[in-house]
Amino acid sequence: MELILTSIKRIKPKNIGCWLFDQIRRPNWFLRLFLQRTAWGAFSIYSHIKRSNGKPKIAYPTKSKAENAAVDMTKKYGKPFTVYKCLFCDGWHVSQDPYGLPVQEKSTEAMALEKYAKRPTAQAMELDVEKVLSTGIPDLAPVYGGFRGRTLSSTKQLHAWNTMIEAGINQVIDLRADYTSDFYSELCRKSGIQYFHYSVSYEEVENMAIHFPEFCRLIDNGRFYIACAMGLHRTDIALCTYWVFYAADKGIAPPEIRGYRRVDGHNTGKIMRILNALYKYWTARNGKEPMSVEVFRERKEIINELSYRTD
Repeated sequence: MELILTSIKRIKPKNIGCWLFDQIRRPNWFLRLFLQRTAWGAFSIYSHIKRSNGKPKIAYPTKSKAENAAVDMTKKYGKPFTVYKCLFCDGWHVSQDPYGLPVQEKSTEAMALEKYAKRPTAQAMELDVEKVLSTGIPDLAPVYGGFRGRTLSSTKQLHAWNTMIEAGINQVIDLRADYTSDFYSELCRKSGIQYFHYSVSYEEVENMAIHFPEFCRLIDNGRFYIACAMGLHRTDIALCTYWVFYAADKGIAPPEIRGYRRVDGHNTGKIMRILNALYKYWTARNGKEPMSVEVFRERKEIINELSYRTD
């Protein structure tokens, strides 16, 4: 009885309306108010002070700040926490929610984002080639002012993420046609890096043609990291399309062929298939060839010759 009287005396009537309004706006308000009746605990003085020492609980000036604290506590302790309007002071408190949904275990991608998605304290204004090479990423190679190699979103390459950013990489170009996860783009966004998904495949020729000007612009800007799963085949195709239909006209040298090498038992058939498809697409769309057939053949022959190199 003494607890009830103490609680009634110290309640601020002006806060009751705010508390009730907050409660009935919650999806499970009827359950909490009339079935579980847990919400009525706010009328006890112990919703404002600690039972252990009688000192006031931490009060947050706004509901949003209390909710942020509840999220942090949920992550820290692995238990659901909720917020409530205090009837004894003008703030908001956080408490454990015994009827809240269980906290789901973090996915591997979520944990990877927390670990690697950090803005570096310092980023080189120019590309530090030696620093990039020091990461040891398989099939890593400089190209057109940027780098090519295996995709950085792989768990095997993530260790190099922050080093690559610190070395000056500021643009990721993802060539995987079958990649549907948001992880890579989110990793880039949270790290302050631009992300461009340029799907390379015969089935994606129309999209490749539509986004080709933007792709060329990003290559021209340098400081990019372009990759497919292995950093070899789709990357070869993308860089060859850049050279054949754009860079060759500017006197820029063709790219090194690293995936479709004859010495490794490959040929340039897949490169040629997409080059031919793009040529036909632009011819049909624009009503004229992107270049003469003779020039097109000469450039394709150069790519074929490059595939025979062993250095």
